[in-house]
Amino acid sequence: MAPQPQAPRPWTPEMEDDIKRILSVGEECISEKELRALILAKGRGVDDDAPRIRLYDGFEPSGRMHIAQGLLKSVNVNKCTYPGTHSTFCFWVADWFALMNDKMGGDLTKIGIVGEYLIEVWKAAGMDLENVEFRWASKEITENAHVYWPLMLDVARRFNITRIKKCCQIMGRMEGNLTSAQVLYPLMQCTDVFFLKADICQLGVDQRKVNMLAREYCDAAKKKFKPVILSHHMLYGLKKGQEKMSKSDPDSAVFMEDTAEDVERKIGMAYCPTMADVEGEEGATGGASNEEDAGKESIHLTQDILKNPILDYIQNIVLSPPGSLFTCATASSPDGQTFSDYAKVREKFLKGDITPDQLKKGLIDSLNQLLQPVRDHFANDDNAKRLLDQVREFKRVTTPSDEDENPKVFCLDLVSDGTVPSNSHLVMAPLPISNPTLQSAVDLLTKLAAASAGGSPKVLMLLDWTAAVNNALDADPKMISAYYSVMLSSLRALDKHLFGEANSLMKNVTVVLQSEAILKDPSSYWISVINAGRHFSLDTVMGSGIGLGEGMKDSDGVGAIIGRLMMIADVVAVKPKSVAFDSNIDGVGASLTDLKLQEGSNGSSSFSVLSVESHLIQEYYKEKLIHPTLASQFSVPEVIHINDGPNLQLQPPRESTALKTEFDEYFLLDDPKVNVKSKTKKAFCEPGNVDFCPPVQLLAYFGGLGSGKNVTIQRSPENGGDVTYTSKSDLQKDFESGSLHPGDLKGVVSSVMLEVLTSINEEIGKDDDAAKGAKALKAFEKKMAKQKKK
Repeated sequence: MAPQPQAPRPWTPEMEDDIKRILSVGEECISEKELRALILAKGRGVDDDAPRIRLYDGFEPSGRMHIAQGLLKSVNVNKCTYPGTHSTFCFWVADWFALMNDKMGGDLTKIGIVGEYLIEVWKAAGMDLENVEFRWASKEITENAHVYWPLMLDVARRFNITRIKKCCQIMGRMEGNLTSAQVLYPLMQCTDVFFLKADICQLGVDQRKVNMLAREYCDAAKKKFKPVILSHHMLYGLKKGQEKMSKSDPDSAVFMEDTAEDVERKIGMAYCPTMADVEGEEGATGGASNEEDAGKESIHLTQDILKNPILDYIQNIVLSPPGSLFTCATASSPDGQTFSDYAKVREKFLKGDITPDQLKKGLIDSLNQLLQPVRDHFANDDNAKRLLDQVREFKRVTTPSDEDENPKVFCLDLVSDGTVPSNSHLVMAPLPISNPTLQSAVDLLTKLAAASAGGSPKVLMLLDWTAAVNNALDADPKMISAYYSVMLSSLRALDKHLFGEANSLMKNVTVVLQSEAILKDPSSYWISVINAGRHFSLDTVMGSGIGLGEGMKDSDGVGAIIGRLMMIADVVAVKPKSVAFDSNIDGVGASLTDLKLQEGSNGSSSFSVLSVESHLIQEYYKEKLIHPTLASQFSVPEVIHINDGPNLQLQPPRESTALKTEFDEYFLLDDPKVNVKSKTKKAFCEPGNVDFCPPVQLLAYFGGLGSGKNVTIQRSPENGGDVTYTSKSDLQKDFESGSLHPGDLKGVVSSVMLEVLTSINEEIGKDDDAAKGAKALKAFEKKMAKQKKK
């Protein structure tokens, strides 16, 4: 007998208490209906070993902790993990995010110490830690790199630059001032939600935009359950016009380790209006910069025309815990009146029954009472005291020491671990497509052969993760792998045809799969990506403002930004003697024109900048790796642009893309014989035109003219008889003069191309992965074509 479906659990009064208590944490909940469903599915009353409700908040270890992070967070955590709620609160100690935001001078060691300090504060602030876990981003991400980074790349590929720039508020930066690393910030924070398997994002209202990004990702990725967004209130800064507290302004907030005298001074000086300051509503920033107040219009979701920080502290700090009380003197009770209801305090204050000084005195007493356990902990606990002293010193010394004579460069080192040979020639494979062309394979061979020293070792990097973030082949790992299997088999076949066994080019090529290389040392690799991003503004990586045209548009996918930063990290990882690109820059971005970076010292090299990609490589080596102790480790590679490779296009450029088809535009690697003959027959071949004559190009390249080989074209005696060519120039000369007829030329070209493409198909057939890959790519292409028609 089939098992009967389980009846839904009843909603109990205790569950109602849970949801009311959890909702009291947030200024906004998206959505209450989903929260109710979550409590029913995982909350109170389920088996002890059943999955728990998981809440998360991320804290960037960026300095001292203000009262909202300490006391308000403690209150909120205790509400959300109240005994019996069957929930766990996960603190994501976001040391990697602090690195991206250049906190503590980008020093991970210092950032880690600040993170330890935060934990000590929470311990002392009354947070019930029984159902709390602290997880360090750098550790968790490194140990689970094979899960985390593909997830981040999947998030990135689904959004454009415009959408990610809207999340700039979470970094306290204006959109126009973003570094490219700060584009990574919201992408990684969105990834954290799913990596941590969070059911509820319990962060501040200032994080709302990136939390909504996580819900949008669920729509894009077709995930059934979206995280609930529970956004808590952001406390006002203590100065007039400050929409929120600022760590860069010590007097804008009370900090968790402030002395009683500090609290009295700060609250005593604080803004405390009794009516709305209409004149000061617009433009007031309390001395904060535009960067600090980025996006302030969305910091608060509820209307508050008074914007009194003293009342704000009383409501959200003092009276927020269940059963809490606030006492202050009033006109009717000069010795003090005790309140349990914030509305009563506000009412008496606005009526004048409580003066600003009386309100402030009551708040000073309450805050000092709440902060005393924290002070005692940091005064009496040796470890806590040591951490606080270090954090204070970090804040005093805000720039890296000039005494560091041996700066450390975080990067993947594929030479030291033996993955690639030293002083190699690096080529990056193109981003995959469903119908790989002969042109793409020939371009790869041309780039591999472009090393200044012909016998130098060569490295071919297959960019599978870069392909994923650029949404190549719908970011399907199997399809990306299929493409590269087909490409490698094709390269082997072409290598044999063009160079022969004795002069094989591929035998001296080390093939590196990008993802496998990264996972050898994922932490160092992604820190190098972050560091490259920190070095360049977003506008620069997009190609704006460096004299190379408009660059990328905000409507373009943000994955291209990530791809360009990964390109820098890939080059640094290989430490190549030279790098070759073609005009398509392997699908990562705009075209790359002729450029060479002359070898020499990093500081004195002569550069010619003609592309975004070359500019990024050039500037990174010249500015980031300029230190004398680094120059010997990271010598500037020669960057070679391939501008004289064979053009295998079969038809002249067409004005309308609608006129282009795969059937006559170019040869595909798996073209059957019938297609080879048909495409050759249809190839553009205007009598006497040698400026664009595909058959001449094909015969010269694949026939080996100019490399010691010769080609004989058989003709009837009345048409001049057989003729043999040993050079491309002689072939062009006869065709231009009319002594070589297009029909005779195409006849031999058809035979040569049949031989070339047959050898490629045979090589693909010998390799199981390549053979299966070719079939999979065809099936994928058909599936995509059907989806486009819908």
